[in-house]
Amino acid sequence: MKLRFPRRATDRATDSSTSAEQTDRGDSFAEGEDDPFGASDESLLDFPEPAAVTRRRRRRRRALALLISIAVLLGLVATLYFSPLLVVRAIAVQDNDLLTDERAQELLGPLEGTPLAQVSQRDVENLLEDEQAVDEVIVAARLPEGLEILVIEHPPVAEVHVGEEILFYSQEGELIRTFDESQRSDAEGYATPVISAEAALENESVFRSIVSVLGQLPEGARESLDSATAESRDSVQLELQDGRTVVWGNDERGEEKAAVLEAILGSPTGEFDGVEVLDISTPSAPVTR
Repeated sequence: MKLRFPRRATDRATDSSTSAEQTDRGDSFAEGEDDPFGASDESLLDFPEPAAVTRRRRRRRRALALLISIAVLLGLVATLYFSPLLVVRAIAVQDNDLLTDERAQELLGPLEGTPLAQVSQRDVENLLEDEQAVDEVIVAARLPEGLEILVIEHPPVAEVHVGEEILFYSQEGELIRTFDESQRSDAEGYATPVISAEAALENESVFRSIVSVLGQLPEGARESLDSATAESRDSVQLELQDGRTVVWGNDERGEEKAAVLEAILGSPTGEFDGVEVLDISTPSAPVTR
């Protein structure tokens, strides 16, 4: 048999109080009041992001920025390289003399219509490589549609007359320009003494000695010469326009001999009157006769 004890009034009051308190707590949580047990979002601790994660995020951002920059640059290069708006429509050739403007435009014609970005120094050199007068070229784009080419030529130092033609030679003995009969006037005005001796024209080593000597002279001194001749490599002679003869000898000590000749040519009028031969083959002891 179970014994049942009657509940006292105080116990029933305590139970009612406890029940009411729990009900109030539930209502308070439902209404969004602070949770005394720390369940509220506002009471959660905000921990800092680990340094490794921050570094990775920064690296990704930098990599993305770099990729975007490269893409933009490649797009710009592609536009310039293939754009039909920036093609060669005009070619300006400068400092050319032996290479005529007409001949230059004829040789460089294949470049017209080519995008400027596709024209290289080598392309221009290849087109002009058969022109012996051209020593070097400098190429520059002239936006929006032009190409500028600076031509550096081999200076002519001597001329040879063969029939009706006039042949210009460089200091290295290379033929750099031929003038036919209709172009004889174009060959005037150059400091190019005539190589006249038949022996020089028939002997390559003698011929190269003569042009080497002429190449060592300043242009002003060559302008005072009329012709040059030699029977051997050691017997180069220069004929001045006033009729005097300069015995040069071989092509050694060229700078010293050139300085002596310039001094003689620049001497006061009358100082060398009556002198027909200036022997400067030994520049430290020139002899006049």
